[in-house]
Amino acid sequence: MQAQCYNSISRMNNFTLQDAVGCVVAVVVFASALYVPGFLLGYATDLFGFRRMGAAHRSLWAIAVSFGVTPSLGYFVGKYAGLNVACGLLVGLSILFLIVAWRLREGAKWSRRDVVLAAVGVTAWVAFVVFSLADIQVGGKLYFSVVEFDQSYRVAFTDAVLRTGVPPANPLYFAGRAQPMRYYYFWYVVCAMVARIGHVSARQAFMASSVWTGFGLAALVGLYVRHFLGVAGNVRRQTWITVALLAVTGADLLPAIGSIFGQTALNGEMEWWSVDQVSSWQDSVLWVPHHIASLLCCMMCFLLLWMLRENGRTKHRIVALILAGVAFASAFGLSIYVAFGFALLMLAWLLRLVVGRRKDFALARNMVLAGVVSLVLLAPFLREMTGTASRTDSGASARAGHVFSLSVRRMIDPQLLTGLPVFAAWNKAHPVLLDQAMRIVLLLPGLALELGFYAAVLWVLLYARRKNDARDLALYLTGWGLAMVLLLRSAVIDSNDFGFRAALLPQFFLLLLAGDLLASWWSPGRVQVVARTPWRRRMLYGLMALGVAGTVYQGVMLRIFLPLEEHYPANGFSRLPEQVFEARTAFAQLDRVADKSAVVEFNPVDPRPGTRGDVVSPYTFYTRSLMMNAGRQILSAEEKCASEFGGDSGPCADIERSTARLYALPAPTAAWASQYCRRFGVQYLAAGAMDPAWSDAGGWVRTLPPVASQPEFRIVRCDGR
Repeated sequence: MQAQCYNSISRMNNFTLQDAVGCVVAVVVFASALYVPGFLLGYATDLFGFRRMGAAHRSLWAIAVSFGVTPSLGYFVGKYAGLNVACGLLVGLSILFLIVAWRLREGAKWSRRDVVLAAVGVTAWVAFVVFSLADIQVGGKLYFSVVEFDQSYRVAFTDAVLRTGVPPANPLYFAGRAQPMRYYYFWYVVCAMVARIGHVSARQAFMASSVWTGFGLAALVGLYVRHFLGVAGNVRRQTWITVALLAVTGADLLPAIGSIFGQTALNGEMEWWSVDQVSSWQDSVLWVPHHIASLLCCMMCFLLLWMLRENGRTKHRIVALILAGVAFASAFGLSIYVAFGFALLMLAWLLRLVVGRRKDFALARNMVLAGVVSLVLLAPFLREMTGTASRTDSGASARAGHVFSLSVRRMIDPQLLTGLPVFAAWNKAHPVLLDQAMRIVLLLPGLALELGFYAAVLWVLLYARRKNDARDLALYLTGWGLAMVLLLRSAVIDSNDFGFRAALLPQFFLLLLAGDLLASWWSPGRVQVVARTPWRRRMLYGLMALGVAGTVYQGVMLRIFLPLEEHYPANGFSRLPEQVFEARTAFAQLDRVADKSAVVEFNPVDPRPGTRGDVVSPYTFYTRSLMMNAGRQILSAEEKCASEFGGDSGPCADIERSTARLYALPAPTAAWASQYCRRFGVQYLAAGAMDPAWSDAGGWVRTLPPVASQPEFRIVRCDGR
């Protein structure tokens, strides 16, 4: 009977097909946000001779400029005119683009080779992202990707923009009324516009955003090869070489395999071997596309400033300066961490321009002017960020009110050394000093493991390099960027988000340098950046192969983690695929009978904490799935209410205490649960077999009227209406 129920539900809701189709639709609609605005702006201003460019070159600029302007455009129009007006503006611009494109149909065309390469590349990339992120449905089971651990927040934020507009309400915390969000949310505005125009879900739109950040990376690489490195030979060859290097990560595969034998449970993410990871490009694009989008805006700003050195036309200079300022404003609204790191790098560059041998006060002036433009544009957003009361996460540094702190990065856990008997006395007398000292000792080995091939490229270029302004500047900014992320860390939250995300900046310059080096080796007749000796070739090619293997391992593990863990009942994952399927099915049923403005609550407290050590628990994955699929305001989505994303933390203690009681044994009565809902403004409660209250036949879970019911999951109405 239960199997028949599962099969009938599966026929009604094929979630894999829904996600795949919705993602593809969103990928197409994203062109209206991340291609059309940049194309029209470039055409209207003839930016750097845009109208005379070939079709492929023009498309690179269209994507890059769109990434720079659309997030700010969506924010301002959404904030002051509404999300629907912002969507209407994108639709109107798309119609105008079709008219302009029709007029240009006889102009520069794509070559047959470009069309074939683009079609194959786009199809393969879209298929890879869908496979990596969508829930895979097998009968009555749903196998999620490990990425859901982080993406659940991003989908909830995007859904909040769809429901509440700009600025959005914090979807993870509700204290009797909507709480204004205090977070960088520009990317979620862009995703929400795409979701509304394409009539797809927030989840499907956010999945598609990973596809487009991949397109954006490829576009910026192409522009940097041509306009920053100034390659005079085969630009196409070097561009494809550099884009291909996005599939190369560090030497993470070695410690990741070691952790398989050194831990009692499996890591679903290769990067988790490190305390303060340096993420692969694949990891960043899939997990945090908004940080990649911020990187692209920063790199767009940098490229515009660089190109102004040789462009003397006043019109182009003014347009480029304004675009640079808008791009940095967008970067800040997409990721404060990446934008702050970029600002520090620009200060380092400004210092070099002013006090270096070649003083360039005109370029320094342009940097300052672009900064002024961005500050003016950011004023409303900064008022939101500073004017909304919010509680920060726990932690001594957070309570002290510091945003950043000086600390040596922990890539390899220093406890591997501090716990040795030889350090027992020092550890007892000066534990902090010992910890920092061991971090310094492990810094270079950790960096070598995290960067792998790119660390070798950096060493080779520093050891023997030819004079080139762009390459020298890239090395200079790489050095400053690495120093910045190795010695400065986030202090607001426990994880080092600044170190994780700002590392994208030196990573991008290292990517360009690596592509330049290999292209000089592989292009006949070109002067080699560094002489290709046998030992250099063996070292770089070997590390490159290891980096590709690491990327493959990482991608595969994201998908097979749950199927592997399912076969080990002791780890607690054996029933999770069925439970996640039932929960998503129940919320799909709720969508048919309940308004999107309703408030829901599920149990955010793990009933069996600490059963897997440092590895993510099954219940954490379970609650992240509920967060992603709820599609509504949640009373409290975390064990400690998520007021750090916005809202008055005053009611937190009462909400946390009452919610813990609601889901505990013995389960409260229906009357108690109804009183709970009226008190906190909740309309629906969700519970499943993993919650202690589920097993009490006389409790509220079984006695309140269900609106969606599955064998091991139920949503009940609790407000008495």
